[in-house]
This record gives sequence, structure tokens and C-alpha cells, in this order.
Amino acid sequence: MSPEPRAPKSPSAIAPVPERAAAAILGSMIALILILMAILVQTTWMEPASATDAPGVETPGYAQR
Repeated sequence: MSPEPRAPKSPSAIAPVPERAAAAILGSMIALILILMAILVQTTWMEPASATDAPGVETPGYAQR
């Protein structure tokens, strides 16, 4: 006799993720977010003294009279 075909597992029958794996995933996600935020702040940070030395906006040549 051939074995009976098994029915596919329903979504509710999927085994949950172990706590240790979930903690590792959550920790790595938080670390990645913090690292990316630090990179963003570092690349966009302006010193207050140089913020006032910003060059003025020049009007294009066709807008001058």
C-alpha cells in the first residue's frame, strides 16, 4: 500500500520562532537602525559657525535686468 498523501499545513500550524532567534533578529534590526541614523547625522551635520557662512543664492542670468 502506498502512504496517504499529507494535507498541506495550515498557516496556524507553523511553528513559532524561538525566543533566542527573535531576540537576535530584533537586536540586529535595532542596531542597524541606530547605525544608519548615526551615519545620517554624521553626513548632514553642520557646524554652527559655518552655518552662517553659507553663500548667498545667486539668481540665474536670465532673471537679471
